[in-house]
Amino acid sequence: MNSNAIKAEILSTGDEVLWGDIDDTNSSWLSRKLRESDIEVIRISSVGDLIEDISGIIKEITQRGRADILLVTGGLGPTSDDLTAEAAAVAFSDKIELNQIALSSMKEYFKKRDWALSDDNIKQAMLPSRASVMENLNGTAPGFYIEIGKTTIFFMPGVPREMKPMYELTVLPIIKERFFKSSLQSDGSTGEIAHHLITRFKLFGLPESKVGSRLKGFNGEFPDLKLGFRASIPIIEVKFSGVGSNLSFVKNEMAKAQEWVSSRLEGYIFSYTGLNMEQELGRLLNLKRKTVAVAESCTGGLIGSMLTDVAGSSDYFILSAVTYSNQAKMDILGVNQKTLMEYGAVHEETAKEMAQGVRRVAGADYGFATSGVAGPGGGSNDKPVGTVCIGVAGVDVNGDDFTKGYRYTFTYGDRAMNKKMFAIKAMDILRREILNLD
Repeated sequence: MNSNAIKAEILSTGDEVLWGDIDDTNSSWLSRKLRESDIEVIRISSVGDLIEDISGIIKEITQRGRADILLVTGGLGPTSDDLTAEAAAVAFSDKIELNQIALSSMKEYFKKRDWALSDDNIKQAMLPSRASVMENLNGTAPGFYIEIGKTTIFFMPGVPREMKPMYELTVLPIIKERFFKSSLQSDGSTGEIAHHLITRFKLFGLPESKVGSRLKGFNGEFPDLKLGFRASIPIIEVKFSGVGSNLSFVKNEMAKAQEWVSSRLEGYIFSYTGLNMEQELGRLLNLKRKTVAVAESCTGGLIGSMLTDVAGSSDYFILSAVTYSNQAKMDILGVNQKTLMEYGAVHEETAKEMAQGVRRVAGADYGFATSGVAGPGGGSNDKPVGTVCIGVAGVDVNGDDFTKGYRYTFTYGDRAMNKKMFAIKAMDILRREILNLD
């Protein structure tokens, strides 16, 4: 760990988190965001809805003096188990009082929605006297922050749709202002601004262990940069970052690192800007001014869902048809009955006809299709669980129509994981076809 790095801790409050009734997605999200700003997360903790427990761990963190930043989520609502503000006051021997700025913000929020402001809601404006208010644009509970010794403590709502924008719009700018702006040196001169550059590559087709092996020499080649990995199977993210006051030097090192990493992962990188597969495919379709339609069997609409999760997908996405049964494949897509009888539903020939059919029905530039065995049952010796056949149809660089079929077998034992793998593989095949890659 870098002894000079800004250090942060994260604290999630609430019995529902402590007992495992809900997943602590807030902490994982905040941890990623902090690392993106080159802030070192040194501990993540959870605590239930007891004032003595919440106040105790807050006090312990500040007294240890290791954390520059503490992010606390949860316990700011109107109910009796929302005790974080009171616990913060106890931790710092402060008093709770009605914060007029918080109350004014809440009144404005309620007025815009024509809601009545009850006494229970006003409870959310009862904050420690030394608290500075952070506006909540997406909910009723204001956030606040307090400085204790070297630690700045930010208290945010536990609801992710409220917490995330509060962090992005308020907490992060305060952090940047306090920790990354020019500061006075011991001789009274003004120090340089620390520049933070981050590059993210997304890969498909290599396991994390092999990615790590190919990049084993990174730290020796670029000692001033930091390399990291994140696996969201089957996608691997490679991130490297640089921090320094000499912007030209950091940029030069990052450029050399990008070339070095690219050469070792050639053929597997699908995005050099950190886009997901569906985002990258959408970007290419937009760039080429092409449209797409998809026929799905084993993926059950997953590809259509992923593609339409991307803002602006209506510019290129026309149709998704979930043709699960053989009859639907024939009636909707025009798959030949003879093809199904001779080869079966899970076959390259069937997938090709599905791709041709959905392209024709939609009038799209490209059509692609999936048919496979997601499991856990339904496999056979020649078509085991994990088998997927993918068809793609379109116009090549010479303006000629083409149809291609592929078969793959993946070894994931999980149905959801197989479906995800099938979907991403199908999108990657179309991506490579658009780019005319072998």
